[in-house]
Amino acid sequence: MSEWNGNSEAFRTYFHGKLDSNGDSVPAEKIKGMPGHPWNEVCNDRDCGTVLNDGFVDISFDSAKLSDAFWNMAAENNWNCLILKNPKNNHIHSIWRKPYNWKFRDGRDIKLAVGLIADIHSGSTYIRLRVEGVDRFPPLFEPDHIQEVPEELFPVNTKKELWQMENGDGRNPELYGYVQVLQSQLHLQNDTIRRILRNANEFVFSESLAEGELNTILRDESFEKLEIAELAVMSGSDLAVADIKPTEFIINGLIPVGLVVLASPPKYGKSYMVLDMALCVAAGREFLGFTTNQCGVLYLSLEDRWDRLRQRMLQVNGSQPIPGNFYMNIKSRTLDDGLVEQLEYLSQTHPKIRLIIIDTFQKIRGEQKRTESAYAADSREMGVLKKFADDHSIAILVVTHTRKMRDLSDPFANITGTYGISGIADDSIVLTKEKREDVLTKMSVAGRDVCYEDYPIIFDKDRGRWMRQGDSYDLTAAKFEIDRQYTEYLTGGIRNTVLKLLEENNGIWQGRCGEIIEKSREYGTPVSLTALKLGKELSSLNDFLYRDNILHTELTKGTASRIHKFEKIQCPS
Repeated sequence: MSEWNGNSEAFRTYFHGKLDSNGDSVPAEKIKGMPGHPWNEVCNDRDCGTVLNDGFVDISFDSAKLSDAFWNMAAENNWNCLILKNPKNNHIHSIWRKPYNWKFRDGRDIKLAVGLIADIHSGSTYIRLRVEGVDRFPPLFEPDHIQEVPEELFPVNTKKELWQMENGDGRNPELYGYVQVLQSQLHLQNDTIRRILRNANEFVFSESLAEGELNTILRDESFEKLEIAELAVMSGSDLAVADIKPTEFIINGLIPVGLVVLASPPKYGKSYMVLDMALCVAAGREFLGFTTNQCGVLYLSLEDRWDRLRQRMLQVNGSQPIPGNFYMNIKSRTLDDGLVEQLEYLSQTHPKIRLIIIDTFQKIRGEQKRTESAYAADSREMGVLKKFADDHSIAILVVTHTRKMRDLSDPFANITGTYGISGIADDSIVLTKEKREDVLTKMSVAGRDVCYEDYPIIFDKDRGRWMRQGDSYDLTAAKFEIDRQYTEYLTGGIRNTVLKLLEENNGIWQGRCGEIIEKSREYGTPVSLTALKLGKELSSLNDFLYRDNILHTELTKGTASRIHKFEKIQCPS
């Protein structure tokens, strides 16, 4: 086979890759706003990847069984898509052109019309082509021209499970109902639906139907249209003058009535944050600079002990009196065995409670049903909590984690689980740091009723409280970086060496970088840089030197080594 040279039809550009701190393959450079590289500039990297052209979509299958079923179906139907294979686990990525009527969102564990379950990605999603020297190219299959996604792979929203469906008394009624799902959601022609179900019968069911049985299901009577109930509508002019209650907030601009998710990596201080939130709302105090609407609060601290919870409560609350309408528990039932009933009883006995915090979501989850996908389970359980919140006009905040593999372009894509969690929530709050040891944390907020914002916050360990540092994360992060650089300057060898040179030479000295390095060793303030790097560093320190009343100038330019002049000056007060 001749050497593979990338695929300009499917891929927009290519990127150098690397392994992150968790050992996951990620781009080594920013994707959004970057032009990337031609294939020949990254093809010899140990890690590299690509992004899709506009109008293309990646449909991937994350199990060997799903991948095999797709591969056999694609071969049987002569589908022309670009197919990449992960050699470590044999999972398949298939690249397609989007049809004109493609209206589906990206997501994980999505049910497809034919019954397969897949992840769907488009846009600037990073697609790995080599990971730690292991190739995913040349492709397993590469057509001359990539076709549009076939109807078999269109997403559907249904509780019906075709994947590995077994024979039994309930299968045929399920398939009759599935015909109506394909009719109502995808508006497909009857012959297309017949083709989809024949593919499902051959490649998706664990036990295929006999031909006669399949023909019975696909007879004309099965395709009778559903009787459509009248759809009530409202005109735009009526909506404009309708008396509709505006969205209520428990914390203005941050926590609306409804379901809210708060996520971060483990041990970031989420529990301290929600405990402070609960106390502030119960007392009617500001929380992180947001005003609150005082009400009763229930805090379910389900990973805590009473002694530790008491210690944290007193630490966070400080000298303030404990609000009388702040309630706690460290145990509750799960969604499978009576949590909703417990909350219903609570709403009757404590009607002033309008904020319920569940720390953590994992502690109240039930069992995933045998025929239920992860997405369906996440959507069902989050849907139960949202319905309770909406029905009772309260806010429920669930605390959860972010996944290890980070999407650097979208913090909300990092919330653990499927899109069934963040998709159901009215509002999401995600805490992230550039590096785990950083002091500054980014609090990203987005939702149906709040504007997308990134707020700068830091954690005060002594008080056990998060403190907001301003309104703009980017501006605050830039200031923190300047402060960090200035601290390094104050304690570093360059400043101390220059001060000593000026002290010994009546406030003026000039020389080359090599001389500065030699003098730094003599003074016991070693500068551990090469002469070339020191020259660049000195240019970046001009502002800091000026704060010390030191004027730095370069006397020679060009290819010769530069002479640097330092002189003590009297700066205006």
